[in-house]
Amino acid sequence: MKTIDKSNNMKKVIFFWMLLCVAGAIAAQSNESNIISVSAYKVLYFSDYAKPIVEKKINEWQVKDEFEKTADWQKRVNETTRNAKIKELTAQCEKDYLAKYTAMLKPNVSLAGFYDADNEVFLLSDPVFGNMIVAVPITEARTFKQNWASAKLTPKYFIENDVLALSSLDIYMPALNKHYLYSNQASLKYETAQVDYNFNPIEIAASASTPAKGQQTIGERKISTGKSAVDISIPESAVSNENTFVIIIANEDYKSVAAVPYALNDGRVFAKYCQRTLGIPATNIKVHENATYNDMRLAVAWLKNVCDKYEGEASVIFYYAGHGIPDASDKSAYLLPVDGDGRYVATGYKLDDLYDKLGTMPAKSVTVMLDACFSGANRDGKMLASERGVAIKSQPGAPKGNMVVFSAAQGDETALPNDEQGHGMFTYYILKKLQDTKGDVTLRDLSTYVIREVGRTSAVINKPQTPTITPSSSLGTAWQTWKLR
Repeated sequence: MKTIDKSNNMKKVIFFWMLLCVAGAIAAQSNESNIISVSAYKVLYFSDYAKPIVEKKINEWQVKDEFEKTADWQKRVNETTRNAKIKELTAQCEKDYLAKYTAMLKPNVSLAGFYDADNEVFLLSDPVFGNMIVAVPITEARTFKQNWASAKLTPKYFIENDVLALSSLDIYMPALNKHYLYSNQASLKYETAQVDYNFNPIEIAASASTPAKGQQTIGERKISTGKSAVDISIPESAVSNENTFVIIIANEDYKSVAAVPYALNDGRVFAKYCQRTLGIPATNIKVHENATYNDMRLAVAWLKNVCDKYEGEASVIFYYAGHGIPDASDKSAYLLPVDGDGRYVATGYKLDDLYDKLGTMPAKSVTVMLDACFSGANRDGKMLASERGVAIKSQPGAPKGNMVVFSAAQGDETALPNDEQGHGMFTYYILKKLQDTKGDVTLRDLSTYVIREVGRTSAVINKPQTPTITPSSSLGTAWQTWKLR
């Protein structure tokens, strides 16, 4: 039986015809800067749809009416009531977004491959929502397959990771007079989309008839997946980067060790930059959130298969945010899957093995970005394994082939978080440079900027972090002129 790629949440493409159907309605409620370009490779994210609507209504709601007493306004508009209003408006936007984008959307589901008789399941596939497993008893399977064309499909949708997702699919088979159900409830977590808001403060001068209190000011309030402007103002590019393929592994919620703060936000926002700013098609971007060991192996296998088919014309970006661990015996480095244990390197994915696999792929270029350290420490500086009292100076291995590696830290340093920005410090400065240059930056300039800014910021807080850039020995200086777009 084929393994389902759970990263489909982030790669769903809202088709060109669908956007055209609703573009007018959206334009009436959104300002131009918040509308994603109509393109087969662009997705209208829920946050981009909801932000201008919620912001406009909140700004109207929080204004003091001419005939409203200041004391009454203060009671009506405060942090508690404003948060409640934002929640109410966001919930309504979710309903409206789903209604608009599902009204004309019809599932295009097909049977994918042979029936798995041992597990009594069919694998179904949809070009937008990916693969689905549906249980069909073996006594009904032959009739199910023979009469698939007459099946009646009833989908239900929700918002996951800021885009439209399929929550369930009811399949009614007239020939069997029976309903079958695909549901992601058992394996996928529902996540209400986060919306970024930027509000101007309200300043109301007290009138002469009210007690002297100077100004009543309700300050700026922002709800976001992070706290950074890089999450909000993501540049759009007209570039079509169809031969670049991306693996993003964002490991935050570990089963046996501490979480990695902001790793999920790192991966999600980096994916948006890949699509919007670097012009990479959504179908070329595979995001694995909280990836297991097998998830990571399958991700690399997918890349190899793609590179083989493209026969040297593909470029690869491999991004990882999560824990890294060292082998105390030989100082080798490992990426840690969410089902791994920081005490046992056998549960990790050895970095040397990753470099071997990526380096032998027939790719034009391979750019690896690792927001992890390999000293055995968390982003907060504490040790992953309680019995390991000191950080270890790991040796993260040598890149191979047409590969250059951006690593967040070196030696026994920690890859730090940037709490103010809601990102790993290394990832934040990568995103910031992509934002400032609209993605048009050489790897040499990107590396110079990241090394300088991470070094300065970490020095101020007295926790040194030194990113390193390591090209394979065969590349020389050729990598310095590469661009991600």
